[in-house]
Amino acid sequence: MGVDRINEFIHKAEPITAFLGYRLVELSEGRACAELDAGENAQRVGGMLHGGVIMTALDETMGFAALTLNDGDDQVTVELKVNFLEPGVKKPFKICGQVVRRGNRIAVVEGEVRDADGRLIAKALGTWYYLKK
Repeated sequence: MGVDRINEFIHKAEPITAFLGYRLVELSEGRACAELDAGENAQRVGGMLHGGVIMTALDETMGFAALTLNDGDDQVTVELKVNFLEPGVKKPFKICGQVVRRGNRIAVVEGEVRDADGRLIAKALGTWYYLKK
């Protein structure tokens, strides 16, 4: 399934992604990247990208990276730690996630958010649990 069809599905299944202007742009084995337009729905006071939006975009993108290696039925985020490094003001933002280690039931994924100039806005590390019947 191509990223356009995935975006159609995810925008219907998880409407917050459409509301925030999130779209997947790259998906390969153990890796995913997305873009975030960050309109008014994604901003905090002062016109900066909201921290909760950063967390949501990282959770989605890093989860997609984990999903590319998931041979089970589903998956859930176990933990997600984010360091906010710079205010996000120059859009669009690029979010990428890369699987660091995949085990039988868990995947550890790192992620980052960069602004339109390539400046690192946030760095993340998370764990996904693979659900099997």
